[in-house]
This record gives sequence, structure tokens and C-alpha cells, in this order.
Amino acid sequence: MLKKKSWIWWLTIFANSNVTTTLYPNIYLGKNYYNSNLIGKKRILKHEEIHLKQQRETGILKYLFLYIFILPLFWNKYRFNWEYEAYIQSGTSTKNTLKYLRKWNYGWLNNK
Repeated sequence: MLKKKSWIWWLTIFANSNVTTTLYPNIYLGKNYYNSNLIGKKRILKHEEIHLKQQRETGILKYLFLYIFILPLFWNKYRFNWEYEAYIQSGTSTKNTLKYLRKWNYGWLNNK
């Protein structure tokens, strides 16, 4: 189910109201979604649908623990693999995927 993010998301560090976030079974649409063109919106939704599938298969509590509580300042193989899969399968190039995963909010994740 698609939902618009409310102000409460500003209380989070990495999932503020600017970015789209998935917590099974919902996709919370951030400003990045509304400010995107049609192709961008489709990629964002595909990316988040992949995260829904990952959360369902892993179990939401285990997924969140492995995604969030393994400190992002270190290399987190779970988070890296999940994000890499979501970016690539949503149509992002390998070059851009690795560029995104090197940013501070992903904890400089990069092993490829």
C-alpha cells in the first residue's frame, strides 16, 4: 500500500520525509517521489517493491535489525546486497548504483 510520509519521519536519521521508505507492507512516499518524472517514479516504486519482497522473505524484524542496527559506518553486507539488488533490478546502472552506495547515508558501502 502506498502512503504519503508525514512530518513524524523527520525524527529519523536516514528515512526522513525527503526519501521514499518501505516498511512491510507499506511504501511511504517521500518528496523524492513527488519531485521525480514518470520514469523516476517507476524506478522508485520498483526499488521499493524489491525491498518489500526482501522484507517479506527475510521477516521484517530480522530485516530491520540487519539493515539498521549493523552500524552503517562499517561495511554491512546485508544492507549492501539488498540495496544493490534493489537498484540494479529497478533499472539503475551498475556505475550509478555503486556511486549511490558510496554516499555517506549508505555508510560508504562498496565491495565491488
